Amino acid sequence: MNNIKVSVIIPVYNVENTLKKCLDSVINQTLSDIEIICVNDGSTDNSFEILEEYESVDSRVKIITKINEGLGAARKTGLDIASGEYIYFVDSDDCMVIDALKKLYENGINNNSDIVMLDILEYNEKDKKLNKNGDDIYNVALYLDDEEIDFNNFSFTINKIKFFLLNRGFGAWAKFYKHSFLKKYNDFYFPKHIIFEDMFFHVQVLLRANRISFCPYGLYIYRLFNENSIMNSVNKSMKIFNIFDAIDNIENFLIEINKMDDYRIEFKLYVIEQLRQYVSKVSKEYSSEFFLKTGKYLAKLNLSKSELNKISSYYSKSYEDIISTIQTHKDNSKAMKKT
Repeated sequence: MNNIKVSVIIPVYNVENTLKKCLDSVINQTLSDIEIICVNDGSTDNSFEILEEYESVDSRVKIITKINEGLGAARKTGLDIASGEYIYFVDSDDCMVIDALKKLYENGINNNSDIVMLDILEYNEKDKKLNKNGDDIYNVALYLDDEEIDFNNFSFTINKIKFFLLNRGFGAWAKFYKHSFLKKYNDFYFPKHIIFEDMFFHVQVLLRANRISFCPYGLYIYRLFNENSIMNSVNKSMKIFNIFDAIDNIENFLIEINKMDDYRIEFKLYVIEQLRQYVSKVSKEYSSEFFLKTGKYLAKLNLSKSELNKISSYYSKSYEDIISTIQTHKDNSKAMKKT
């Protein structure tokens, strides 16, 4: 395999129930000049045996086994040995549309893209249905002015779709990366044992890319309601506090590269949305500490009345909902102490 067009990197951790579907969707891609790097991140179930089964019948499959350090570190391990012209990350509980890599590669080559962004589909495990992503959070076309764009001959920078930098499409699998672009930098952030690992990497690559393009098809199939997923367990553990680390990392990076002034309002909207999501999900065990910290982050935002008037009703309501949730918690705590 001297001409590997795409290195597909798949972190694997205890996913024996979904791994075969994932691997089948990759090995059967219509673009065959690929390598499939499976990083076994310390699995304790039958995931490794499944990987060995696929490796024995397809020479493109490569297995790396390492100690468990989380999704970000597993991706970095795969990236370090990748040799493809482009890089694509796939989560092992998801899968791909059969011609996804072909369409992404052709789009990347035609546009000489550092990054190709893509739309996704969602597979609902509860009703066993495949649907278009209902929130359109990966559909870049909605944020471009021209409705008749030839996306195979169209590139842009993140300034064209500023809202996407901090408030849309964080998933590492929602982008197709030119390998030479990633190799130009040695500081891309792949954290160990940290949740929300996609966010900082997403901001780094989009701000640094000189040429971004969009492939306007649902090419990645994201699995909803997977009870074993990392994100479904985070709300019940101390890992929910990692959201504050994610916010701090992004803030510090924007300041470091002198981009905070350009993205100040987008950053504030990002903080509001992230706090809204997790303030309503945090378990009772951690709620007091989480609400206290959330209050401090809201105060740090220092949202002026004029800024509140400028943001959409969705974000202003989210902001008010967070404050209301924290106040209700305080009132309930006071009532509990009196009794």
